[in-house]
Amino acid sequence: MASARQRGNTWTGYWREGGQQKTQGGFLTEKSALDHALLAEALARPRRAVEHPSQKRGRETVAGYAPKWLESQILEDTSRETYRRTADRIIRHLGGMAREDVTPDDVRKMLKALKKSGLRDATISATLDLARGLLGKEACADVRFRIKDRREMMAVTPQQAKAVEDAIHPRYRLLVRTAFATGCRWGELIAVRGTDVEERGTGYVLKVRRTIIEVDGERSERAYGKSTLAARDITIPESLALDLVAFGGELCFVNARGGYLRRNCFRSEYWLRAVRKAGIPGLRVHDMRHSAISWWANSGIPLAAVRDRAGHSNISVTSRYIHTMPGDADPFAAFTGRAA
Repeated sequence: MASARQRGNTWTGYWREGGQQKTQGGFLTEKSALDHALLAEALARPRRAVEHPSQKRGRETVAGYAPKWLESQILEDTSRETYRRTADRIIRHLGGMAREDVTPDDVRKMLKALKKSGLRDATISATLDLARGLLGKEACADVRFRIKDRREMMAVTPQQAKAVEDAIHPRYRLLVRTAFATGCRWGELIAVRGTDVEERGTGYVLKVRRTIIEVDGERSERAYGKSTLAARDITIPESLALDLVAFGGELCFVNARGGYLRRNCFRSEYWLRAVRKAGIPGLRVHDMRHSAISWWANSGIPLAAVRDRAGHSNISVTSRYIHTMPGDADPFAAFTGRAA
């Protein structure tokens, strides 16, 4: 049963999911922590299966069309899993209707129900985006959803990054330093092994060749990344290189039991406490990547080089990071990772 407990100056929510205890910390009040835990528990509770017919009066239903539509999409495994979960939300509300009968009013009612269930605005907006493809343009004509809780990209200075590193639990200081120095995505970061570091010329590079993905609750490594440019070499400082090399062929960043480190667990148990202590509340785990790329983009290095270092597929994505750097920083130190 969901509950809330005080830990230091904040509250943590507890709930059960799949037979395991889950937690989420950093709430300012007991009510906020308990409300979050109750919602998470409700969303995790197995839903009574609803069998929708594949056809209705000789016409294909949303539930009947969705699997074929998903199969026709060219997607990575993680994206396909996200699409499937999103499609399930649509099927839950509209699955029994003939696809041609779905109207914009039906879609609006679905969005209203999703909002009432407690889903974040960004998740509801993503559901609408997928509905436009699954249901067709006519069913979603003139349907809009305004995201009110959108969180903008946040970047910190190298000095603030060092404050976070100093504030985090000693077990994960190297992880934080590596993330700020390399700008790796989470899946790439927790897949790093000591053997991925290579001495090259007068310096060192981290060879990003793998990422860890989660599909249907199972985590596994794969030898390719988010795009064809995901496999890349990132220059790192000697001190960081030597710390990583010491792990040899083992994963550098694991949980207390030696298994794959989950971002949500790292965030709730270690990250939130560290960023509050460092005086940067609201900083997200992914903002370590944002910060690193912002340092590079504002250091005078050609955007094409920053794009390759970040593993972006398009330079237009990289250009978003220009002018997001707060305060003054030594751009060369940021690029080499010395400031991290």
